Amino acid sequence: MSDLPKPKYKWRQSWPNHPKHFCGYDGSRHIASIYWNHMGWWNWFMCWNWAKNASRWKRPNGQAGSAREAALEAEKCYEAILRCEWPGMVPEDLQCMLDNEEWMRTRP
Repeated sequence: MSDLPKPKYKWRQSWPNHPKHFCGYDGSRHIASIYWNHMGWWNWFMCWNWAKNASRWKRPNGQAGSAREAALEAEKCYEAILRCEWPGMVPEDLQCMLDNEEWMRTRP
């Protein structure tokens, strides 16, 4: 068993036929994905990063040695984005994402 802390958010297998691909959720918000790379590591990437100017951010993805490490890295990235502390972010980026999320939730 790993000495690493347990992930804070809910992680579940993405598809039944892909046992090494997982999605992370904060409630109903899909925040990140992790998957096993055939070269021997786990990739992680943030899914909640569609701000108007996200191209100027530090890349919200990376690699890790285990699924748990990848999930924890993705969660750290997500929480930094929520605090508007991810490198390259400005407050308008967070507001843009929140506004878009609300628009998606309420559209007909």
